[in-house]
Formats: sequence, C-alpha cells, structure tokens
Amino acid sequence: MLCHFIGLLSWLAAVIAAGSYSRDPNVFELTPKTFDKVVHGSNYTTVVEFYAPWCGYCQKLHGSYSKLGKFVHDDSQYAINIAAVNCDDDVNRPLCAEYRIQGFPTVMVFRPPRHDGSSKKTDTRHISEVYQGERSFKAILNFVTSRLKNYVKKFKLDGTILPKWLAETSNEKPRVLLVTKNAQVSPLLKSLAIDYLERVDFGIVPAKQPVEQFTVGDEVVEIEEATLPMLVHYNSKTKSFEKFPGAKLNDKTKIAQWVTKVTGQKPAEGSLSKLGKKLYKIRTGKKAPASDFGDEL
Repeated sequence: MLCHFIGLLSWLAAVIAAGSYSRDPNVFELTPKTFDKVVHGSNYTTVVEFYAPWCGYCQKLHGSYSKLGKFVHDDSQYAINIAAVNCDDDVNRPLCAEYRIQGFPTVMVFRPPRHDGSSKKTDTRHISEVYQGERSFKAILNFVTSRLKNYVKKFKLDGTILPKWLAETSNEKPRVLLVTKNAQVSPLLKSLAIDYLERVDFGIVPAKQPVEQFTVGDEVVEIEEATLPMLVHYNSKTKSFEKFPGAKLNDKTKIAQWVTKVTGQKPAEGSLSKLGKKLYKIRTGKKAPASDFGDEL
C-alpha cells in the first residue's frame, strides 16, 4: 500500500513537472516579482499563458507553446516575449486574481502603448486582451505578430517624401532603408525598428527591380551592386549608401550588429541590449552571451 502511495506521488510529481515551464529556457516563468519587468518594462508585445500544471488542456497546449517560445526567442528574435504564470503556485494566486483568471489555460496578449518620444514611465502599462483563437503554434504566432507596433515608415519609390527623409538631419537619427518586392512590413523589420526606437529610423520602399540610385535631397546617389531585397544605410558624412553585406535578410542578430556598426547606435532592446541581457537572465537563469559589435565601438 505504501509503495502504491509513493508511486502515485511520483506520478503526480512527473505530471506537474511535465506541465510546467520552470525548466524551459524559451518561456518566461513569471511571478509577481518579475511580471512587470518583463510585461510592462519594455516596448515588446508579450503573450502570457496563465495555467495550472495538472490541467489537461494546459498539458495539451504545452508542446505548441514551448515551440512558440523557441521560435520567438531563439530563431526569429521578434520583439515579442513568450511567458507563463503558474496559477497553482500560492505566490502567483494574487497575480492570477488581478487578471481575473477563471479557467485554464487563459492566454492573454499584452500590447505596449504607442511610443511618441514623450511617454513617461507612468504611461507604460500595456493593454491586455484575451486570446480567443485556435491554440496552435501557427495561430498564436500569427495573432501576436499582428499585434506588433509598427514604427517603420513606408515610402513610394517615385514619391517626393523619400528624398527628404533620406536627407533629413534635424533630429540627427541615422536612417536605414529596406528595398523589397514585398509591400508589407515584416515582423522582423518591425522588431528591428522597436529595438532601435528613438535611435535609428527605419523605412521601407517597395520596388519591382533593384534600385541603383536614390535622390537624397537634391543629389542623386548611386548604389553599388544593387540587389533585391536590399538593406541600406545612407551615410551623410561620406554622402554614400552602405549596403548590408549578407545574402539573406533573415538573421536579426547579424542585421542588428551591422546597423550598430554603420550608425554608431546600440539597440535599446533585443538580445544585444542591456535590457535584453537582463531579460535573458530572468528567462533562462543564466548570464547572457557577450555581444560582439566589432572594434569600432
């Protein structure tokens, strides 16, 4: 009888451990101590699953949610946090009550307020909404990427605004421009703009063919070896365009390292920032890898 009881306890412990994210380096396991730092302390959009380890529906979601965390934090590095709160833990029950969690799992999305350069710390509480869609990796990812704030300026190739934007020097912010066939602003480009918010301006211009020159103010500036897509930075000192050297534009870390190198601006958020390293430690329990910006900085 005792052996049966011990076996039952071991089985229950295994079930609870399997339904928890405490050992998952790709999902923030939040408590009242860390919730505001992760959810309300940045310009990132955050998905939070309020769950109980014993809940069957939570266990069913666990695999897809863990996959989502790996894709967002490790693969794509979008400006999104994937987090969870164990409402079965006594310390978290006031937090679950604050957000009126009545069933498990409850998935909520927290969206940051629009940043206009004058926001005060008291204005940084994120707006929450309950996710009501399909509980799958793809469905949740599509929903949360649709909630990313967009700070990327969109231009027409033959318009009059782009030459003025490239030549603008009044706010002293460097400018990075994506030339692409796709007219939609990708989650990756939105994420880069969020990481460099108030430090570097990002723009996009749709084009059917490679663009070999741009008008900057009243001058025509050539671009060597133009391709499509193409990410460029206009250097106002040398009056020339610097092109991202990578063959593909899908590695956020490499692009961010290049942006920092050509603009002299470090990101305010993301894996290469001080804030990003603090959040990495909260998520994984480990010290973040050192950043490599090269010798220029």
